[in-house]
Amino acid sequence: MTFFNRARFLALSFALSFAVAALAFGAAIQAQEPGKNPVVALVDGAEIRLSDGEAVRGQLPPQAQNYPMETLFNFIIGNMVNTRLVAAEARRTGLNDNAAVKRRLASIEAQVLEQEFMNRKLEGAVTDAALQARYQEFLKENAPGEEVHARHILVKTEAAAKAIIKQLQGGADFEKLAKEKSTGPSGKNGGDLGYFTFERMVPPFSKAAFQLKPGSITQAPVKTRFGWHIIKSEDKRATKPPSFAATKTQMAEEVRKNFSDEIIEGLKKNAKIEIFGPQGRQKK
Repeated sequence: MTFFNRARFLALSFALSFAVAALAFGAAIQAQEPGKNPVVALVDGAEIRLSDGEAVRGQLPPQAQNYPMETLFNFIIGNMVNTRLVAAEARRTGLNDNAAVKRRLASIEAQVLEQEFMNRKLEGAVTDAALQARYQEFLKENAPGEEVHARHILVKTEAAAKAIIKQLQGGADFEKLAKEKSTGPSGKNGGDLGYFTFERMVPPFSKAAFQLKPGSITQAPVKTRFGWHIIKSEDKRATKPPSFAATKTQMAEEVRKNFSDEIIEGLKKNAKIEIFGPQGRQKK
């Protein structure tokens, strides 16, 4: 307990309470070989195995999961023991027969069964071949575009912008003027904005920047909500798509989602589903 301050303890306690409740129905699903899954606690003879604790730990926030099980063991198992004790007392008083409680229990059970069923159905779905296929689809959906490398000088008035353009036409150095006169944050870097795609900037700015040839400067001030700009194009190039390695995690999530959607759509075809509005089913 010395590893957590009170704020973290309270946040973790809330997350742990939810995780314990959600995993309560999944204990039987977590079965492993006895030797690899020892009994770590008994509550009136009912077993709590290591896998039960690990399952709860897996539902905690990422920062909590960074702690080893040895550190969290007493905290997790202690809460599981408390939950078992209170749940047993609730059953003794007949609370498990309450209609509202039954609906909540059924909802939690449905979530656990859904998760376990989908995990088993999707096991092995994320293959290298499936990931590569999805990556090729991703490349087709995200065709290369253009990006511009530009600099700008931002001033408050059109008159000031026109005066700077006149200086540039007379041979003044763009970077030097940007450092001296630009009110924008990029001024200290000579107005350098790096490479950007069209949608990253406000439309009037992007339209002007993308129309320029590399090395050229806008001959008229460009007005945006930020002020008046003088823009210089440094370079223009085709955008490069992200590599397969950079998108592998995203591709895996999308492959799993696509398979999951297919499973659910298949189940819907064989089910009778009626969805009513917030007022519920109305009598005819």
